[in-house]
Formats: sequence, structure tokens, C-alpha cells
Amino acid sequence: MVHRFPSFEIDEPARELRTGNRVLPLQPRVFDLLVYLVKNRDRVVSKDELLDTLWADVTVADGSLQRAISLARTALAEADAADMIRTYARKGYRFCDEHADCGEAETETEHPAARTALERAHDACRRFDWASAVAAFEEMDEIASLSADDLHFWAQAAQHAGQSRNAIPPLERAVAAYTKIGDKVRAAWVAIHLGQLRLEWREPILANGWYQRAARLLENEPPCREQGYLALLGCRMVLYQNNVEQALKLAESAREVGERFEDSDLESLGLVYIGMARLFLGRIHDGLAAIDEAGASVAANDLSPWAGGLIYCGAIYSCITRADWQRAGHWTVQFTRWSRDKGITAYPGLCQIHRAELLSARGELRQAEKEIRATCEMLAQDAPWAEGEGWRVLGQILLAKGEFEEARKALAHATELGWDSQFDHALLRMVEGDAHGAASLLSRTLAENAWSVRSRRGRTLAQYCIAAATSGRLDEARNAIAELERDPDLASTAALQAYATQARGELALAEGNRAEGLTLLRAALRAWTEVEVPIAAAHTRMRLAMLLAAEGDRDAAALELNAAHAIFRRCGAEGWIVLCGKLQAHLGLASAAQTVSS
Repeated sequence: MVHRFPSFEIDEPARELRTGNRVLPLQPRVFDLLVYLVKNRDRVVSKDELLDTLWADVTVADGSLQRAISLARTALAEADAADMIRTYARKGYRFCDEHADCGEAETETEHPAARTALERAHDACRRFDWASAVAAFEEMDEIASLSADDLHFWAQAAQHAGQSRNAIPPLERAVAAYTKIGDKVRAAWVAIHLGQLRLEWREPILANGWYQRAARLLENEPPCREQGYLALLGCRMVLYQNNVEQALKLAESAREVGERFEDSDLESLGLVYIGMARLFLGRIHDGLAAIDEAGASVAANDLSPWAGGLIYCGAIYSCITRADWQRAGHWTVQFTRWSRDKGITAYPGLCQIHRAELLSARGELRQAEKEIRATCEMLAQDAPWAEGEGWRVLGQILLAKGEFEEARKALAHATELGWDSQFDHALLRMVEGDAHGAASLLSRTLAENAWSVRSRRGRTLAQYCIAAATSGRLDEARNAIAELERDPDLASTAALQAYATQARGELALAEGNRAEGLTLLRAALRAWTEVEVPIAAAHTRMRLAMLLAAEGDRDAAALELNAAHAIFRRCGAEGWIVLCGKLQAHLGLASAAQTVSS
């Protein structure tokens, strides 16, 4: 039998729920629940009856039924029909089509228990106790019908509690509820929220679907702030597609709308994406100014947790990609404090990724590995869209520790999760002695010109120069240096300048200018020490030891190698400690203990 309604139909033989030309996916038991309610739509069906009929073979709690009802409503929301399943407090559920005289399901204002649950939910939101708010909204949803506004509040609480997947069903129901009462602008606002979530979950097709739905809802509306948020979602989507120029235009449009309607969230979000787009286009000074202004606005204005989190994440990410460790450290401290004050657990996973990368740069490798492993486990459950970045950073940390095979596995997993880890794979090839392979991989990376490459082009060019010079591809190395010199913004931080200096040193050595090469490598060593990046300093010392030993200055070579060994030991880079010892033996140099005793 096929049950047909104005916006959807249920095909029992095919076991399909369809709207238009689409089949809406449903779990088997959820489909059975929907069919049972439809067939018994002349009455309220009790919870016990539903449990006995649909779960006759197993013992389950009321929560299983509640989840199935929620999933059924979510599917019907795709056909603007989520409210056809109504809740009757203490009685059960009823399917109410356009012909049924169902009466009114009890609302929060009619049922004392519902009023209490709703009051607790809103009180928890005011206290930033997001987990308690979610639990209260779920209780409320079991007792009586939730308004469109409360569905949206529920979704926001779930997102702030780190349950972004659980935010999607109430948001979809809210779109349907706002549409039913004719509030197209609010429906569009929630559709935009859904688009943002789908994009963050790396589901661009679904994100575009909600973008198009919001655009259609706003089509004939007068100017409003929601049009600015639509532009912001569009900005994030085209940035995802590597169209940085269009992203900048949309971010500027979003900021203008925010200013016009005095919406601090929208204005500040537009500003941070203006900054990121400018950075990716190579306009470093202007980009940093915009990002710093956006970051300061979080503290200066009472921004929403969602907006504040996006702004801080954008600021920190932009700094780390440019190896601007000092600025990244500042924003990470501010972000951690802000998240704690707001009671937010949705964003600290990203914050922990950035923190682990900072710890690694500073040489605190044991702590960095401990934190990033815990973060990867959390991201797999709560924010899988960022999980690949966690595994990339883990690979980076393992590489710094000298655990090459484990680093390879972590980077491979990051790639499987859709993350760009070519740069880190090239570094792995380099330390394993495959300079030619590293240069080829970096050459391909630079040619792609994706926004993720543009943001770290200076460091990539420096590493490319080193790999090309080491493998005898001198023209390629000279071209890389020439590009760095043509555009000072590519090496505009102290760490990037250290990378560039080291690259020039390796090129000079490859060209036979040993004196110049040694001078430049010593300058790079001083720079690494000043910016407090000890692992890079230790690698530079190992390189100097090899060069000095080749010139016959064994005492100076031993001093450099012993200093490198001490740094690796202090940082917990066990693999590099072993390699340092092997290099000492190969060069016939004295260890630190032998040097002191002599």
C-alpha cells in the first residue's frame, strides 16, 4: 500500500519515504514506526503499544522510542511535515494529517512538567550549562510540542555541548516549524545554520542544499541580516572550493550587512574571513590587521559562542600556517580562557590541535603527543570534520620525535580522512634521505596553488629549495629562493625568515660556496634559538657538525653534535637521540661525556 500526502508518500512494499523525486533514508524500525502511526492515525497510540509492537523481540527503554520519533520527524521535516507526528503528554503519539481532527497536543504552557523542563532548559542556557540544557530540552520534547524557537535553542545548546550531530534534527524540525507559520526569514536563518554545520562536517553537497533552501526563502524578502549570514555561508563554501577571490567579496558583503544591521556577530565573522582571504591572496599585512581586529572584538563585544569560536579558530589557524608561533600562542591562551568562561566543549578540540602544534614547535614533544592523541579520540566522536588535522599534527609530532614509521602511518590516516598532508610527507622523505622525492612532492604541492598551500607558501618554498639543492636540482632551488626574495611577505615572521636563511645556506653549499653556506647556517641557528624552536635548532647543529667534521674541525663538530644530542634528550626526541649517536660514531666524534673527561 502507498500512503499519499500533499508533500510526501510512504510506499510500504518498497519500504520508501519519498518527497518529490527524492527517497528520504530511514532506518528499518523508524520506517515501521512511521507506518504504524499512519495506519492508526485515528487515535493516540500509547508508548507501551509502540514498544510492544515494534520492539517485541527486545527489551528497550523509552529513550529508544524517543530517538525513533525524533528520526521520523527529522525525515518528515525534509517534506515540511515534521509536525504531523504530535506528542500527547503521558499518553503517546499521533500522526495528524491535514484531514484529521486531532485537537491540540499539549504545549509547554499547558503542562506543568513541560513548563518545568522548559524553565530548566533556558536557565541552563543562561548559566552556559549546555549539557543540562540539552537534557532538559530532550525531556521537554518527550512531554509536549516544542516551539520553533525552542527547537533552535535546543540545537544551539547541543552544538555548544560538543554534540553537533545531535543539533541537526531539532534544526531541521525548526526550519519546518518556521516555514509552517510563514516566517520565511527565521526559517532561512536556521537553514543557514544547518548549512554551516554540514560544511563543518565536510558534507559540502548537503551544505549547498541548505544554502539553496535559505536563498529561496529569502528571495523576495526586504534587506535583512540573514542575507549577510547567507553571504558568509557562501564565503565558506567557495573558500572550500579554493575560490579565494570570490570568498573575499562575499566576506566583505557579510561584514557590510553586519554593520548596517548592527549585528556584531556577523560584522566580526565577516572581518575574520576577510583577513583569512587576504592572507591566502598574499596580502599579509592587511590580512593580519583584519584578523587581529576580529579577535579583539570577541573580548570587546558580547558575541555568541558560535561566532566567537569561529573567529578564534580562524585567527589561530592563520597564525600557525605562517609559523607565527608567538601570535598563535597569544590567541590560543585567549581562546582557551574564553571557552572555559562560556562553558563550551565544542571548540576546545580545535584549540587542543593548535596547542599541540605549539607544544611541538617549542620542543615539548611528550606532552604534545599525549594531548593530540587524546584530542584525536575526541574529534572522532564529536568533530570528525577536524579529525584529519589532528592526525596530521600527530604525524608532525612523531616526525619531530624521530619515529618515522609511526609518523608515516599517522600522515596516511590524515590523508584518508581528506586532509592535505603532502608537505609533511615531503619532510618525512627528506629526513629518510630521499631529497629527490621530497623535492618532487613539494614541487607538485606548490603547483596546485590551493588555499591551504598559499597560506604556508613561504615555508614550503624554503623546504623545496633545501630538498632541490640537496638533490642537485640547483635551478629549481634558485627559482624558489628568487620567489622568496621577490615577495618579502612570504617570510614575514621570524620563524619563516629562519627557514629562508637555512634554505639560502643549503643552496650556497650545493653551489660550492662552503664559507657562505656555513655562515648562513649559523645565522639560521641563531634565529631558531631566538624564536625558541629547539628541534629545528638541533637539526641545524647536526648539519653543521657534518660540515665541520668534513673540514677536519673535529672539536667544533663534536660540540655541535653534543649540543644537538642534549636538545633532543631534553625534548623527548628518542628517535633523533639514536640517530645522533649513530652520526657521532660514523664521524668518529667524542660524546659529551668523553669531551668533559678529556
